[in-house]
Amino acid sequence: MKNLLLFASLLVASVTANAATFQGSTSGTFENPTGPSGMVTTGVGTDNFTWGQGVTSCFFIFCSTEDPSSLTYSDTNFNANVDQTFIAGYLNFYNGTIYSGTQANSVDLSLTLNFSSPSAFSETFTYGFSLNNVVNPTGDTTTFISSVPTKFLSYAGTDYYFELTGFGIHTKNGIKLIDEIFLKEGKETTVKLLGQFTSMPSEVPLPAAVWLFGSGLMGFMAMRRRAKAQA
Repeated sequence: MKNLLLFASLLVASVTANAATFQGSTSGTFENPTGPSGMVTTGVGTDNFTWGQGVTSCFFIFCSTEDPSSLTYSDTNFNANVDQTFIAGYLNFYNGTIYSGTQANSVDLSLTLNFSSPSAFSETFTYGFSLNNVVNPTGDTTTFISSVPTKFLSYAGTDYYFELTGFGIHTKNGIKLIDEIFLKEGKETTVKLLGQFTSMPSEVPLPAAVWLFGSGLMGFMAMRRRAKAQA
């Protein structure tokens, strides 16, 4: 009897544990830019978003036009446990010298997680970036607008959440989490996008297979008690 009870406990624990590790790949597109009436953008709906009209400068008869500012998202694969920080992609920021009034003030990143384990499905999350643009040599910023964890799966009595936590940069002490990228005009950098899965108990019932096994086990125990009573 003790062996049967142990087996039932291990079965339930196994179902829960299998959902605690997530594997898959990411993809992303930029959506919903906001800005003044003269805003100039390209790449909405793609992984490469540009904004602003580059400044044109001339030296005698030779003229050149600066590239606009841009954000480029690069996808990656992930294999992460609950409460483990992992890389959810890479973000390249180029700070161009652009005319005032042609800038974008914000843009959203639609980040899709394409899960392969514990099952095959996709979920899309939306995160905002604030874009600060000033025509001066001091520099401009891209700021991550903080978010709250979003539930994407209920499994085996547990709700699972995903949260994009910010930008990750390399330091001598390891990867540092920040929420703002600062660059001088004409410069570019690439940072990591860091994410995390979290969980908490839910009211979602256990899978039917577990309940059926439990019912069968209880029936078997009742039959054993009857047999002992009749002996």
